[in-house]
Parts: sequence; C-alpha cells; structure tokens
Amino acid sequence: MGTNMRHGRAWAAAGLGAVSLVAGATWISAGQAQTRPDTAAPAPASRPAIAAFVARPRGAVDWQAAVGGLRQSANVGESLAANLNREQVDKTAVPILLPRDPKLTAGARIYSFGDYYTITADTLGGGVSLSGTTTTVPSGKPLKVESGPEMLTVQRTVDGQLASFVRFGVLYTVEIRCDSAGDPRCVDDNYVLGLVGKTTAVVMGKAARQAAGLGG
Repeated sequence: MGTNMRHGRAWAAAGLGAVSLVAGATWISAGQAQTRPDTAAPAPASRPAIAAFVARPRGAVDWQAAVGGLRQSANVGESLAANLNREQVDKTAVPILLPRDPKLTAGARIYSFGDYYTITADTLGGGVSLSGTTTTVPSGKPLKVESGPEMLTVQRTVDGQLASFVRFGVLYTVEIRCDSAGDPRCVDDNYVLGLVGKTTAVVMGKAARQAAGLGG
C-alpha cells in the first residue's frame, strides 16, 4: 500500500442487526490531527464507497459502564494512548477503545470530530482502522453475526475485513486492510476477531471525562 493510501484515509463501515453505522471517507487536516506535527499528510486518495451519508440519530453513552471500563483498564489505556495527539483525544466526547498492543498503537494517528473518532495505524503490508461513534441508523440484518461483544458483526470489505460491535452504547468498528489479496489476515475473519478481542483498553479525554462526571 502506498504512502497516500496508508496515511491519508480513514473510514468506518458496519452493518448491525437493529443499529448500524455506514460512513464514507472522513478527513481532517494533518496539522490538526497528526501524531507528529512535522509530518505533512498527502491529499486523501479516493476509495470505492460502501455507502456515504450522515447517519442519525445519536445514541446515549452508558457512562457508568464506561467509567467501569476505564477503571478496569487502570493506566494501560493512557500508556497505549501516549503517542496519540492529545488535543484530538481531549475533544473526543465518547470513550476511546484501544487494542492492548503497544506495537500497533505506537504509530497510530487519531482524527476526532467530537462524538465520532477514527484511529489509523500502519502494519506490515496493510493497515488497521478503529473508530467509535454514537451516531447510528436503522439497517437490515448483518452479513454475519458472531458470539462475543454486543451486536458483533463481521463483513468482508474490498481489501480486508471489518468488525463492528456496541459497547457502552457506542458503536465501534475495527478494520484490517491488506495490500495483498492473499494476505491471511484478510482472507478470513480470524485476525479481525482476534483484534476485537484485544480492543478493550478505555481512554477518556477531557470532553468524555466531563460528560462522565469525572471533571476535565
């Protein structure tokens, strides 16, 4: 995958039984969101859209459960988020979920729009995207439903696998993209489901802490 494709894209798409988010490409200026301010991001490349529209209405965050998840994460979440742009973290008004994988989060970049965020990270031969939002819409039945997290759905994308699930009343997605069509991480859903299983560390910036009653 070229630099433009790895560093200039962020999207989320998911199908859920009663609730789902389907979003097209979402962009923010690199000067606002890049982890390293001296690294300029190229113009975003176009991607075949699964769907693109503004989804409504917004759901309610279960802040009591989210605070419980934050406490269970102890200091792990903040350690994993150390390389994320703090301004972007602080403006995110939903709990951020991160995989418990320091190698994956070390070079991650966050793009926040308040009640929606997306995190991108490069991997050898591909990339990973994670997102969370309270914005949902009714949809048809999911392509595949797995046991595990609430309303977990997995679907094949153009270049990988995407899983979505609900936690704390927030819709989260985890996506793996591969350069090679034969990459075993994208051939089936084993890798993305394993990544979902590791995506349990809770991080809250100022906006989320205020909404949860924890102060800034």
